[in-house]
Formats: sequence, C-alpha cells, structure tokens
Amino acid sequence: MKTELILLAAGQSKRFGGIKQLTDIHGQPMICHCLSQYRQGEKWLTGITNGYVMLGANAELINEVLPNNITRYVASSWQLGMGHTLAESMHLTAIDTTHVLIALADQVALTQNLVIKMLQKLNKYPQHIIAAKYAGVVGAPTIFPTQYFSQLSQLKGDKGAKTMLQQYSQQVIGLTMPEAALDVDTPDDLKFV
Repeated sequence: MKTELILLAAGQSKRFGGIKQLTDIHGQPMICHCLSQYRQGEKWLTGITNGYVMLGANAELINEVLPNNITRYVASSWQLGMGHTLAESMHLTAIDTTHVLIALADQVALTQNLVIKMLQKLNKYPQHIIAAKYAGVVGAPTIFPTQYFSQLSQLKGDKGAKTMLQQYSQQVIGLTMPEAALDVDTPDDLKFV
C-alpha cells in the first residue's frame, strides 16, 4: 500500500477574521501543529508514504512557516471551495498511490495516536473508506482507496468529500473520534483548544 496525505489548508478563514492557519496553537502555527500529528519528527508516520499541503489564500505567508522538507502546492481554484481544491490535489498524487488520507489544517484536537489508529484500521480493511466518526456523522480525516480517486478528482464547490461518505456509507468504517469535531472556524473555537 502507498498512502499519501493531503492536508487541506487553502481556505480564506472568513469567519475567523484573520489567517487562522497561522494562529498559535501550543506554541506553533496551527498548520504546523496539525501537520505534526501526521509526522514523527522529520518523517511521515509509519503507514504514510508521502504527503503535501494544499495552500490557497495567504499562501505566501503560510508557506513561510511550513517545514522546508514539506511539499506544498497552491490550488489555482481555491476560491471556488474545498471540493475544487480537493479535486485539484487528486491530480498531484503519485501514479502508484493506493490510498489518500484527506486531512484538514484546522482540526487542532487530533493526535498522532488517533491517526495511527486510522492507519492500523486501513491495514485491516484496505478496500474500505476509513473515516473519523463524531457528533453522529463521519468526516475528515478520511482515507479513501484508489477506486474513489476518479470521483474525488471531480468534486466541485465547497462540500468536500462529505457527499461521497454518504453515498458510499456501506463502505465506510467509522472510527469514533470526538476530537475531530473541533475544527477552528471562529476565534471563539479557540476556547476549546
């Protein structure tokens, strides 16, 4: 198996009223804090072959805080929403990639242990979609196997892959992760960090 991480960080953070990806979380920019949950020091966690960050709004400023050894891309259509950014990112994956782990750069409560549990579940069920389960729904982070890549590459708008998780609910294995429910959209959300 070859799993690539796609960390989505292209949004404009309108509701936040600033560049949320740069907001301090435990002594580092939010984007670096979130990225570090998928890494062990300078390397990816076991089970992640490669990964990259998708930027958009404020890309130059965010780019400055990312570790030098992280691949990053600027989505040309980030203004059109998460679906467009995700679709564009799918065209950047290596040809031999078997799975993509789609993650968000504002889920600040996720931990390495939770990511490791997802990767372990993937090893047991490589043909299934592995998704975080919280507040009665399934969502990001999510691991999709190759049979869904074509559909992911055609997403549009601001919905991301949530409709696919509903459409293929019989193929989804949900891992209970209440921590995934916290994504920082407004400054008030920082009270829970």
